[in-house]
Amino acid sequence: MPTEESTTRLIRKTLGSRSLNEYPEAPRHDQLLRRALRRRRVTLKPVGEHSQVFVFGGVVVGGMDSVVTTLVSAHARRIVADPLLLRRHLELQEVPLPAEPVEGAESTQPVESVESEDSTQSVPPTELSAPTDAEELAAPSTVRAFVVGERVSASLLRLPATVLGDGSSTLEQLLHADARARSRHALLSSTALPSTSEASAPAAREKLRQRGLDPEEVPTEGALVRLQDSLAISAGGLSIDVTTTLPDALHELAVDAVMAVPGLFAAAVDLQVPDLESTEGAVVLAVLPDADISLAHLPGYGEPRDVAGAIAEEILLRASR
Repeated sequence: MPTEESTTRLIRKTLGSRSLNEYPEAPRHDQLLRRALRRRRVTLKPVGEHSQVFVFGGVVVGGMDSVVTTLVSAHARRIVADPLLLRRHLELQEVPLPAEPVEGAESTQPVESVESEDSTQSVPPTELSAPTDAEELAAPSTVRAFVVGERVSASLLRLPATVLGDGSSTLEQLLHADARARSRHALLSSTALPSTSEASAPAAREKLRQRGLDPEEVPTEGALVRLQDSLAISAGGLSIDVTTTLPDALHELAVDAVMAVPGLFAAAVDLQVPDLESTEGAVVLAVLPDADISLAHLPGYGEPRDVAGAIAEEILLRASR
């Protein structure tokens, strides 16, 4: 179990002392990449419905197929698309992994790609859970590290929709405040649970009660109330930038996972981390070359990180060799 200092205290301090970031617009993954390349005088030329080539100084230096750049080779894409093959590559490099799933069991691996985040399809409703105290929230954390080349450009602590009790506000009031804060963050503006309009409706309050939450209850000061379990931004999930606070060893673990795949030079790595101050018990859950980089550029809390810029620089660096 993680220590309170490494997880619960970080979440409580962040939600209690910092305001949710405000972003008037939320550029898509591909828009961020295009902007970063153009700032470096790279010209983008379409070569198909979903493909582009990158031209610098009259020379083709790379390209992009849908949302994946040439920092991900075709061979690497085949490997990461096959869970068993990916696992074997990671095992060969002695990258720590969770126990192999039971055959036929449904995968619980958290996968959140560009396609899933930008999809217009509705997200299945997630059951809300009853208010949870600090000890119950102290479960292995999920960290998403964005690896470019041989370094981590950004890392995020991801958590489900959560509000912090202040000892005087009801849960309904806390949800209203959360919805108002999210309305000023372009990536989160439609993800409040429930929405501002729903929170004031009698039917919505009754729905909360049916799910184990009392809108009139006043959570104690410092109590973390988890509203649901999904980490997906589209389902109300939050992110805290921890790029400069995680130990180097955890970042090295993420880099090792990417380097274990031949031809892979940019990907997000999801880590399950029992203790944010140590690699003890940490395992790699997923390697995601199509993960949405907008999460790093527009975190819920903490500093934005220029992952798109790092990708553009890596493309130019490799072209120059």
